[in-house]
Amino acid sequence: MKPESQKTFNELVENLDQMIKVYRQLLNIVRKEREILVSANLDDLNDNNKAKESMLIQAKAIEDQRLLLTEKLAAEEGMADAQPKLLEMAVHIGGPDGDKLRNMHAVLDLLMRRIKEFNGYNESLVNSALQNITGAMKAIKETLQEKPTYQKQGKISSAGGQAGHLVSREA
Repeated sequence: MKPESQKTFNELVENLDQMIKVYRQLLNIVRKEREILVSANLDDLNDNNKAKESMLIQAKAIEDQRLLLTEKLAAEEGMADAQPKLLEMAVHIGGPDGDKLRNMHAVLDLLMRRIKEFNGYNESLVNSALQNITGAMKAIKETLQEKPTYQKQGKISSAGGQAGHLVSREA
């Protein structure tokens, strides 16, 4: 790595450390979300959703900063790709610094996969709960509807000249 690139590289490593911390917190939040969904505590779920949203906003800001830093480092290093992937940058830099980037990439990749796994599980819990609620609401609605057996369905007919007579006087 070129000596003039070291400062940008250090900023990138610091950025990746921040990203790892945020994703670890996000993983803890989605794990907690699963427990909250199982316990059906709506107040805790609202608080957890706010925390998750906050972590996602932080992650987005850190990711935007990472993109700027990788572009800057790629330009300083004279890389052909202006927006290289982290592993490409690790190969280009090589040595212990490249290994450090590879390790950080592996940690981020693992955290992302775990977050997606827990989030998928949480989504299936929510969908199952929604199906149960929808089924219960349908059952309640059907229970409260008037039954056709008890409705007035008889009509008095004026045809045949016998309208209103219960007994016919035929000889």
